Amino acid sequence: SFHSSGIGVELNESNEGEGIDMNNTPTQGQESFNENGDATSQSSSLKLPPWFHSLNNARKYVGEKVNDIRVQNSILLLIIINSIMMGIATFPFVKDNPGMSYTFDLVDQIFLIIFTIESGLQLLYHGWYLFKDGFLVFDLLIVIMSWALEGTQVIRAFRIFRALRLITRIEVMRNLVMALFSVIPKMTAIAMLLMLIFYIFSVMMTTLFKNMYPENLSQPYFESLFYSLFTLFQMMTLDEWADILSQVQEVYPWAWAPFLIFIVITGFVVVNLIIAVICDAVHVLGNEKKAGLYGYDSESLISKTDKPVVQATPSSQSTAAQRLEELHHQLDEMVKAQDQMRRTIEVLSSRLAFSLDARDGKVSQSEGEEDN
Repeated sequence: SFHSSGIGVELNESNEGEGIDMNNTPTQGQESFNENGDATSQSSSLKLPPWFHSLNNARKYVGEKVNDIRVQNSILLLIIINSIMMGIATFPFVKDNPGMSYTFDLVDQIFLIIFTIESGLQLLYHGWYLFKDGFLVFDLLIVIMSWALEGTQVIRAFRIFRALRLITRIEVMRNLVMALFSVIPKMTAIAMLLMLIFYIFSVMMTTLFKNMYPENLSQPYFESLFYSLFTLFQMMTLDEWADILSQVQEVYPWAWAPFLIFIVITGFVVVNLIIAVICDAVHVLGNEKKAGLYGYDSESLISKTDKPVVQATPSSQSTAAQRLEELHHQLDEMVKAQDQMRRTIEVLSSRLAFSLDARDGKVSQSEGEEDN
């Protein structure tokens, strides 16, 4: 039923129990919008003070400015310039010239102040949530350490660690660091295996070749357990291991066997295993990016590249079901919005028709009075 008034028209539908009120005043519980575009409720009794909104708007403004792509690129450029200047400051023409050395220190201080302002603005914008972002926390720690290490010249040498902030700014380096952190459990297992191999061979080498220095060996390679550990580490890096082997073989011709076994296990198998784990982590990280872009699960994406026919995994099935449910929900929302828009158009059309009929009635009535 339609009820006309000077304010608006209300449509009541008895079948659905719903209605659209075209009045200018919102009903109870209906959402309205304030000047800032934030949704508020008429029934809500919580009122925030005006200064809170002003402070929140200022915080958002600071966040937009400090996280602007131009500002971030400028900070990246300053980090690169500061790192290059730290390297140039080690040359004699800077260290031996007090005036130039003072200029370099002054410019470095200016860079540190700029980096401090940038980190402070990030802390002001993110608040305590900044400590949930590892890269922002890393930037803040680097700045704090830079101020803390301003005392003596020896400690100031650690200012070069400020260049590590490049990791947080360059996406490729950031992804590589994330990949390294993701394989820490596997790397820990490999490190424990390597320590076990080192301990076994160091005990064996010390027992076999202990009393050969200084008569047969130029250095005390195997005189104690710690010397043996250091020698085995040198052999793992393939640094002059042949010279050590040739000296030992002059006394023990069969010494090549334990040497080659250790080098094959550590220098080839274990080291290449570490490289394989890191490469696999980088590959998985790239597949996760593709999965997020195309909506697939990373495991199904890996299997798709490896096999011509892909079997649906439980994780991919659950992901597909979740996405399908989200699409159904969005479709329902669109249908409701379309239905509400249709009813609104009907109300507006009826109001317009009612206004036209009323105007035509008034016109015909005035023409009849003129004829009379």
